[in-house]
Amino acid sequence: MKYWKKLTHHTLQLRIENALKENVDFENDTSLGYPASKLDDKVFYSDAPFLKDAPTLKTYVANPNHIGCHTFGSSESAFKGTQEIEREVLRVLAVDFFKMEDEQFDGYIAPGGTEANIQAIWVFRNYFNNHFSAKNNEIVILASEDTHYSIPKASNLLSLDLLSIPVNFENREIDPVALEGVVNGAIANGKKYFIVIANMATTMFGSVDDPDVYTELLEGLNLEYKLHIDGAYGGFIYPFSNLKSKINFSNPKVSSITIDAHKMLQAPYGTGVYLSRKGLIENVLTKEAEYVEGMDLTLCGSRSGANAIAV
Repeated sequence: MKYWKKLTHHTLQLRIENALKENVDFENDTSLGYPASKLDDKVFYSDAPFLKDAPTLKTYVANPNHIGCHTFGSSESAFKGTQEIEREVLRVLAVDFFKMEDEQFDGYIAPGGTEANIQAIWVFRNYFNNHFSAKNNEIVILASEDTHYSIPKASNLLSLDLLSIPVNFENREIDPVALEGVVNGAIANGKKYFIVIANMATTMFGSVDDPDVYTELLEGLNLEYKLHIDGAYGGFIYPFSNLKSKINFSNPKVSSITIDAHKMLQAPYGTGVYLSRKGLIENVLTKEAEYVEGMDLTLCGSRSGANAIAV
């Protein structure tokens, strides 16, 4: 592991405290105009004695707003200390877990895996819109019948059709014959661009999709596609139980990955993670967020920097 280091509790505490010193201090600094707010000190009192040895809780009280994507361009300088820790977390996950080259990733700590999956599909939809002048009715999502319900949510929100792929009853693997029939039917119905969701452990069965089943068929038909790995459930297990796995960024066909820290890592809720290759996330730039330093490239906008610290 290049970046994943085991730190003592004392070292972690100092690292977080130093990060908070680099952030705006709502108690003492001039903070008018920042996209964040001070918590009510009658409820979230910053001088509580137990906070001395609880740096993560101290971060929640400090209330840093991590609006933006801190792996891409500039960010709100008022929260640069905790933003750097978020970048460190993403680097560990992208490089050490999922075999990405240094500095070749973008991403953020999202409120959950559902948002991270929707973010991925939003990015891909806009990528096809921007680079191929694709109409939404020409884009389709492919996912197994065991796929998480966040994918139908994304289909509904983003006005994209979703085609469900049958799986083998015994082992829950994608049925390649059925997949070919679904894809050919989609082509006949005017679909030209495909957003593929492959599962790294489904919620109900723990089954892992072979993304090659999708990519070999689509490439054989000369179709444009983007591949997202939903590792929200298995992302903190599968890379270590299958060390030779290619379901990661060493596979050039994988464009983005979701992983949930509030499942097997046992971090607090609000710690989904979205990771993608460079050159994709800018397709969802919200230009209207002009009052924010840097660029807002996330679905949620404002989010808690404390969640990044928790991971």
